Amino acid sequence: IGGKSAGMLVARAILRDRAPELAAKLEAHDSYYVGADVFYTYLVDNGVWWVRQKQRHPDTFLEGADQARQNILTGQFPPHILRQFDAMLDYFGQSPIIVRSSSLLEDNFGNSFAGKYESVFCANQGPRERRRDDFLAAVRAVYTSSMSEEALRYRAQRGLLQQDEQMALLVMRVSG
Repeated sequence: IGGKSAGMLVARAILRDRAPELAAKLEAHDSYYVGADVFYTYLVDNGVWWVRQKQRHPDTFLEGADQARQNILTGQFPPHILRQFDAMLDYFGQSPIIVRSSSLLEDNFGNSFAGKYESVFCANQGPRERRRDDFLAAVRAVYTSSMSEEALRYRAQRGLLQQDEQMALLVMRVSG
């Protein structure tokens, strides 16, 4: 999991240990974390892995990015991952959710990546098949944003192309 997810877990742990009276006032934590292993599986299964490797080199980091983004937007998830996504959607019911980027480089010291990666709101209403399709589109949008020209140039400007940018997700119930 990445910066946002880790930050949420660390903040809760600090409150639990140092201010239990405040921790007791927090809503129950029911976010889901989708690890970077799902991202890697998706890239390999949908023919994007080798483009991803080119993005680690200053001379080739933009080569093939347009096709890679298209492959991500139209790609398929393996059945075992779809079953896990379905279980998560069943848990949330028809509560609105947001799919947020949570990469390993994001929110790191000196590299906020603010506005570079997507967060996608899902109304999460209607039949389960439509809710699943909307959720999968949101996941694909976040994954695609990891290969946007803006994000890649940001990484290049900060000397981060050699770093392995692993995109994890934070899926949160929207309350209030």
